Amino acid sequence: MQRLPITLAAALLSLPAFAQDSSTQMTGAGFSEACTRANESWISFCNGYIQAAVDSVGKRDGICIPSGTTRTELVTVVEKAITGSDQLKALNANEAVHFVMRKSYPCP
Repeated sequence: MQRLPITLAAALLSLPAFAQDSSTQMTGAGFSEACTRANESWISFCNGYIQAAVDSVGKRDGICIPSGTTRTELVTVVEKAITGSDQLKALNANEAVHFVMRKSYPCP
């Protein structure tokens, strides 16, 4: 039994470090391009992307989305802000989405 923690630690330490390959990440420009397509699949993608972002934030992030705010409203606010900003387009999409939400829905 005492060998289990040692074996587990050795196995974990032998794993390669996790590195983010930027070629697999979406940029703000990619988000804007995807979310401005008039296609049901892409609309669903954007709704899901925003829902995942909303699920991952809260007051601790300085983001307080008012009760009753719809996903459509969120997608519209975020998409318009990113589409209208070259700086946000250059960011990782997740960072751009969180930035817009923080500016659009700050906590009091």
